[in-house]
Amino acid sequence: MLTKLDLKREATICHMLKHPHIVELLETYSSEGMLYMVFEFMEGSDICFEVVRRAVAGFVYSEAVACHYMRQILEALRYCHENDILHRDVRPACALLATVDNSAPVKLGGFGTAVQLPNGREFVETRERIQVHRSNLSPRGKLYLKSDGEGRVGSPHYMAPEVITRRTYGKACDVWGAGVMLHVLLSGRLPFLGSGRRIQDIVSRGRMTNYVQLDAPEWKHISAHAKDLVMKMLAPHPGNRPSIAEILEHPWIRDRDKLQRQHLADTVEELKRFNARRKLKGAVQAVAGGIAMDPLCGADADSMAVGTASESLNEWADEEAGLEAVQKVLESLDDIHALQDLFVDPDVLRDILRDTRLHTLLQGMVWLGVEMLSKRFLSHMHTNIPVKKRNCCSYSPFHIFSSKSVRYSI
Repeated sequence: MLTKLDLKREATICHMLKHPHIVELLETYSSEGMLYMVFEFMEGSDICFEVVRRAVAGFVYSEAVACHYMRQILEALRYCHENDILHRDVRPACALLATVDNSAPVKLGGFGTAVQLPNGREFVETRERIQVHRSNLSPRGKLYLKSDGEGRVGSPHYMAPEVITRRTYGKACDVWGAGVMLHVLLSGRLPFLGSGRRIQDIVSRGRMTNYVQLDAPEWKHISAHAKDLVMKMLAPHPGNRPSIAEILEHPWIRDRDKLQRQHLADTVEELKRFNARRKLKGAVQAVAGGIAMDPLCGADADSMAVGTASESLNEWADEEAGLEAVQKVLESLDDIHALQDLFVDPDVLRDILRDTRLHTLLQGMVWLGVEMLSKRFLSHMHTNIPVKKRNCCSYSPFHIFSSKSVRYSI
């Protein structure tokens, strides 16, 4: 389970970080064995929700705007790296807008998994830190530290190859996460699709299918400099990725005044779908009793608060089993999204199509949907058909579905 050292580590790091683009920890209080951390109030939502909200309100979302946001996130990361602090969970949900104003600054938060490199070391020994010292993490501890108990820390879709393969890693893991975020801000898409072992395999093998996705419609109006930066930040080998300081000197970041001001309508539409999928995951967690896989919480966040998650886990007889069940549903949603995407990696697609667990889940969802439609249909029939004709109606929508047709559709 979580120890005092875990909480002290987070509080110490957050107290150290004083930067205009980092969410500030104002005060900490301890009472009756609980530690309370008070952060400055962020009126805005995370960056992806805010981009869509402002675009819907009539503001232009262009490459120049994306660059403006990205530069602030990179400045925050540069400050962290100058102090030998690794964030380890860089993603859109951790980038919050300070206010709802159009000129509001972006601030980086979500330092629950952050770590400071000790004694001038450049790398974190994954197996040493997690497998030996943290093998006894409870489900709540894994939730909070974003750890799978096997040495991987962070969110799967933003996790660097060296973290996935449990090699030594350093500041380049934050460059990777920022690269995935930049990919999302420019296209509205994640560069890698799938879930669980599938996404781990495709990232760890260096299958950079996101390069192919740069030919997708959303990239049609994106400049060559932007594409070049995305490719460099998502280099499979950490030694080939630029440092944060080097990224800030990249032409796309440095020459913002020369960037296109054209509204990225296709990107905004993709971001709407991206946000909708995140909200759906939040709804699944809420229906399951509030089990939140993500400790970050905000006004439009795709998750619930840690306190809610911890209390809700108590409702399960076996919290480990409950957490695993919810995780399987969430992974299935990622797989369903991958099945609908034209640019999914062929190996991932083949593996998903052979996944009998997903087949079973989808078949159950199909029959559940059929049953709900049947009840609606019959309710409508009984409501609108004259009384003298109701007894003659023995039709059921179930008759048009056979087990063979359902299996074929899956």
